[in-house]
Formats: sequence, C-alpha cells, structure tokens
Amino acid sequence: MLWRRLAVCALLLLSGCETAPPIRPLQGQVDTQQLTAEEQRVWYTAREMDEQMEKADYLYEDAALQSYVQGVMQKLYPGYTGTINVRVVNSPSLNAFALPNGSIYINTGLLARLDNEAQMATVLAHEGVHFTRKHSLQQRRNVKSSTAFSTTFGMVTGIPMFGDLMAASSIYGYSRDLEREADAEGFQRLQAAGYDVSQAPVTFEYLLAEVDALDIDEPYFFSTHPGLQERIDSFKELVKQHGAAGGYRGEDVYQAHIGPLRERLLSDYLELGQYQSVLLILTRKDAFTRYPPSAWYYLGEAYRLRDDEGDADLAVTAYQTAVARVPAFAPPYRALGLHYMKAGQTEQAASYFSRYLDLAPEAPDRAYIEMYRSQMK
Repeated sequence: MLWRRLAVCALLLLSGCETAPPIRPLQGQVDTQQLTAEEQRVWYTAREMDEQMEKADYLYEDAALQSYVQGVMQKLYPGYTGTINVRVVNSPSLNAFALPNGSIYINTGLLARLDNEAQMATVLAHEGVHFTRKHSLQQRRNVKSSTAFSTTFGMVTGIPMFGDLMAASSIYGYSRDLEREADAEGFQRLQAAGYDVSQAPVTFEYLLAEVDALDIDEPYFFSTHPGLQERIDSFKELVKQHGAAGGYRGEDVYQAHIGPLRERLLSDYLELGQYQSVLLILTRKDAFTRYPPSAWYYLGEAYRLRDDEGDADLAVTAYQTAVARVPAFAPPYRALGLHYMKAGQTEQAASYFSRYLDLAPEAPDRAYIEMYRSQMK
C-alpha cells in the first residue's frame, strides 16, 4: 500500500548510522557519483518520495510551465544538469522545499503569488544551496524527534503525507547559520545568472505578509515569522553590500507562464475560506496589472466572507466592476442576484439570475437559481 511504502521511506531516511563521516558539500554534478553509504540511502529514499509524489497525482501537469521553471534552475546551477530537478506541486500553499537528492518542489500557490522571474529565482537559488551544501544530512543528524514534523507537514505544504520524511528536507527551515549560508550562496547564484537581486528581499516580504495576515504560528516556508524576517534582513544586507544596479526581472515572460495560475489561486483560497489572502493580494495598488479583470469577482467574494461593516457595499461594487469588465463571466451575476434577493429587491435579483443562467446554462446550481426566480414572481 502507498501509506506503508511511505512509512518505510520515512524510517529509512530518519534512521541513524553507526558511523557518520564528515559532510562534504557538492562542488559539481560529478560529486553526486561519489556519495557515502549514508548519502546513498538518503538519496534512494528521496527518489522513492519522488515516485510516490507522481503516483499520488500531486504534481501540476503543465509541460510548458515545467520546462520554464526547470530552465530558470538551469541558469542558476549550470553545473548540475540532470541532477537538480524542479517539480511543480498542485497546491495553493505558499511553499517550496528541497530533497536530499536534488529534487526541488515548488507549489503553484507560491508561483502565483510572486511577481517576476527574479523572485522565483530567489526561491530556487536558496533551495538549491540546501541541496549542494547537503543541509538535509546535517538536519537529519540533528533531528531528535520527527513527531512535530509529521503532525503539521500536511497543513503547511498542502500535501497530506510524508510528514516524517520531510523532517530532513528544507520545509521547516534550518539553523540560522545554514539559512544564512543558503542566503549568501543563493544570492551569488542570482548575481551570476544576471538577475535583479533587489527582488530577493521582496520575495520574502510577500511571504511574511501572508504569515501575518493569516496569523500563522506553525512552521511555514522558511520557518515562522522570525525566520522569514531573518531572510528579509539577510537579503537586504547582501543587496546593500554586494548588489549591483539593474539586472533581469523577467516580468513579462513570468506573467505569460504563471498568469493562468493566478485566478485559480484566488478560487482555491476562497474554497478554503482564506478570504484574508484574497484581500491581501487584490487590495495591493498594482494587483490588477497582474490579475485578470475577473478577479474583481473574487475580491467581492472576499469582502462578503469577511462581512465587516461596509463590506457588503464593497462586495457589490466589486461584483459590478467584474460585470462591467468581463460581461461574459457568469459568477458575479449570481452573486449580485443573491445580494439583491436578500435585500428584497426582487426585480434586480431576477434580472441578474436570468443573465447568470444564460451565461452558464449547465451551472450545477441551476435548479436552485430557478427556484429562487420562481419564488420572486
């Protein structure tokens, strides 16, 4: 069974060794052919996880996106072709992590939240250092208990398994020294690849804003609030000391590849009840330069769910803006119909319901909407 195999993987990865030779960082792809017995066991187990991730259908199947993300990693780590492999996970959670064998996982939610290729490269460069410096082995040797990891891993990654296994990955963050090492060497990789390094701290500022908005206490991408602030401070200091003006951001090409994920992310957040995240995204002054005009509907839904004083009016305004900007988009008509029905304005409600059903004749809630219309006659 899948769960049994995963349990075996976890035990193998976390089991100790009688001898522990010094951990030597990788200098290039050739070093991956000269692993110790301990490293070979860990790599084998990590490959098992890769296989199970594929079988469990957690990966986002988009060949063009996969090729694009892998290409960015290739720019950052040209000496590791075929060894560092990036996989996109289908999850709205803002996470990325590295396995001991060079597999880097990055969630669609994180990709959708970033603004440009330079920011994505910051995450990939940082994770790549965790692999080349074998930080997972150092983590593994220092893990005292995997219980805390297994109880929260599914929640913070969006993947409901692999808890024990991930105790030796980068998902929970490492010691301050190891994270700073990943910052510094990742920064060097960004510079060498010609990226705008000023985007590095911005990347983590977005993540910190998410942690604060949702009042998250559990381990969360590069650890908790203090860990994220540490990343921001570290990268700001690196930019101050070594950053060069300019560099490649890649906003247009990033938008071309990531744009389709953004509306889906908004929908996922609302389905999970995370209206705070939608408000955080769409109330930024430049939000609608990145998100499609249909996002006005999701903003309206976020206001409706928050339901603070004045939010009902804000929601209606957002729905009406969506109708004006994307008249063939059905959901805001339904939302407006429900609003006016609750307000006792039956004529307006019926009109919006009729338009909704015209645009979405196969809507799953058609029977309910028709019932509402009949009750208003």
